[in-house]
Amino acid sequence: MKTLHFRQKSGPDGELHLDIPVGKADAECDVMVVVEPSVAPTEWLPGFWEQLSRGWQGEPLSRPAQGQFEARDPLQ
Repeated sequence: MKTLHFRQKSGPDGELHLDIPVGKADAECDVMVVVEPSVAPTEWLPGFWEQLSRGWQGEPLSRPAQGQFEARDPLQ
């Protein structure tokens, strides 16, 4: 069994057409297709960031002073 991963775009008709190389002419093959739409990172969970930003119920968060920056020898 051989697993192939393709990222393709469907056409304006909403159909996806695949040409799958199998390596043998006139060969009979069992084919299993799993269609999983790609999701842009901003679309993966609507409202997630808004909900997350309101989720903290404890003390207000603060960032303490970071101190002095360490001086290092320059790279050559």
